[in-house]
Amino acid sequence: MKTFPKHYVSVAFTSACSLFFVPCSLLFVNSVSADDLEEVVVTASPFSKSAETVNHPVNLLSGDVLKNVAAATLGETLSAQLGVNSSSFGPGVGLPIIRGQSENRIKVMQDSVGSMDASSASPDHAVTLEPMLANKIEILRGPAALRYGSGAIGGVVNVLDNRIPSKLPEKINGGAELRNASANDETVGVINLNTHAGDFAFHIDGVTRESGFMEIPDYSEKNPADIATATKGFIPNTNAESKSGTLGTSYIGDNGYVGISLNKLDNNYGVPPDGAELVRIDMHQTRVDLKGEYDNPFDGADKITARLGHNNYKHTEVEDGQPGTAFTNDAYEGRVELIHNPITFLNLNWKGALGIQAAQSTFAAVGEEAFIPKSDIESLGVFVLEERTQGIWTFELGARADWQTITPEGAPAIKHSSMNLSGSTAWHFTDNQKFVVGLARSQRAPSVEELLANGPHPATGSYLMGDENLNAETSNNIELGYHWHTEPINISANLFYNSINDFIYTAAINDATEEMIELFGELNPYQYTQAKAVFKGFEAEIEIPVSTQWNFRLFTDSVRATLNNGEDLPRITPPRIGGSIDYEMDRWSGNLSLIHVSHQNRSGLNETETDGYNRIDARISYQLKRGATDYTLFLKATNLANAEIRNASSYLRDIAPEAGRSLQVGLRLGF
Repeated sequence: MKTFPKHYVSVAFTSACSLFFVPCSLLFVNSVSADDLEEVVVTASPFSKSAETVNHPVNLLSGDVLKNVAAATLGETLSAQLGVNSSSFGPGVGLPIIRGQSENRIKVMQDSVGSMDASSASPDHAVTLEPMLANKIEILRGPAALRYGSGAIGGVVNVLDNRIPSKLPEKINGGAELRNASANDETVGVINLNTHAGDFAFHIDGVTRESGFMEIPDYSEKNPADIATATKGFIPNTNAESKSGTLGTSYIGDNGYVGISLNKLDNNYGVPPDGAELVRIDMHQTRVDLKGEYDNPFDGADKITARLGHNNYKHTEVEDGQPGTAFTNDAYEGRVELIHNPITFLNLNWKGALGIQAAQSTFAAVGEEAFIPKSDIESLGVFVLEERTQGIWTFELGARADWQTITPEGAPAIKHSSMNLSGSTAWHFTDNQKFVVGLARSQRAPSVEELLANGPHPATGSYLMGDENLNAETSNNIELGYHWHTEPINISANLFYNSINDFIYTAAINDATEEMIELFGELNPYQYTQAKAVFKGFEAEIEIPVSTQWNFRLFTDSVRATLNNGEDLPRITPPRIGGSIDYEMDRWSGNLSLIHVSHQNRSGLNETETDGYNRIDARISYQLKRGATDYTLFLKATNLANAEIRNASSYLRDIAPEAGRSLQVGLRLGF
């Protein structure tokens, strides 16, 4: 693996423009056709609703907004969204955190089917979804287990793209973009193309990304023991190289469509060093997806949708240049959902969705330091979700049952069942305002690593031990929300309280015996255990247009997470408050944002505190049209004040701060 990527573009720096840089040639990036309209319908609701009318709190990114925030990782892309943060493990990994919960409690999906990688098994494993290829990203905050399974006990991130076209394009369309960032000399190129022949639609896309060591404002270590050997100004072993490509096609009929796509991904990234050993992740994926939808299949049915995905996934943890533990996941996941029309019998007028979801995988960690045995994992879920509107009230009820079986190689099967129930009501007391109350009881079965882990994991510096006797988590959630949506002004506020019985977490072992210490070596020992936990917090956001050209946004969010003994859970983001102002006039648009993150003094037992910080970002872009092609030239500045940012939700916050000031220039075209 090269220390620095080879240059596809040359960048000229001069003393006259020391704050800016200009690429001398172009790289390709993702764009959509100029005549594409931003979609407002969210798949988080099976009833084709807009984000403003869904009872549950939803974040929706699409169109230019998504293009402007798209980054190398999913967590970084979503980190400024209400109630959402990123769990970084160096610049190559960024897993989304929703209201303090992540990994096995957040369901990350590719068009409503799970990612089927190894990202939930360990914080150093990157998610395999590519934000820069997305047409839309939905974030469903709070329990969403009714539609998507027990992995959604804390929320859902659904990445939607056009890899399986659902309609025939009127003409050939597509786009390209090139960008280069200074903080790690990252060069990214993306391209996509959509066309059709008769009743068949075709899609192709591709991404290439290369980067060098990440630059930081000061020392990488929070308290460097030896200034002579500590790295200053950069974090070693953080260079990365990835490429991804997709082919997809669909048959489009009068009442629906059916299609297939094939995706290939190669990703090689380094983990910030915690000691002498250098660890890299060499990841490969081949994914096949099938999708179909049929309108009005029979009397009483609005439509039926079906999705099936298969992922052949593998990554190897390369330690000092030598292959170490290899994680593999040969996984299938499918779901069928029927949307029925309102029931007229006895004037019930309930409309709803019925569905079944099944998954099967063979997951393994192979090698001398493997800590998870090869296991067959099977799950099955059935669900129903019903809704009724009566006057100024909207009611929603749902139920789901799940069964999970994990069979480790050479050992008896471990079985769990779970039941999820939810209910919500929205009071539309004016045409533009509503008050929402939601109640949910959600359960999550333990994952394979929580049950069966037993061994060293050098990439995270830990020795993990599972417990086969873990119970399913049971989460009881209450949520209150107020929303005011008009053409000029949007206001939303949410309060949530989530009590989780048998919450599963890793507890540090502080009283290890001499034999255990010899077994652990220099690794930190952790045991998966259970206790009652409470997550509570609030979110608020207001958007106000100052004029026809200027728009102002102010937001704040906070979450507190504790165990029943009063101990704070670790890696919880402290309260944030932020604001931004957007400008748009003729061909120019821009944005300036400031986010203040408080000092985290509730860091958890044996965890270090993090200082507060202010992050300033800015963007300016210029658009022009030549014939049928739209061009957008943009310049972005992130962490403009070059603040030292140590993310409280990061496992590596003491040895790997976030990137310093970075200037990014790019060109996007769409036709």
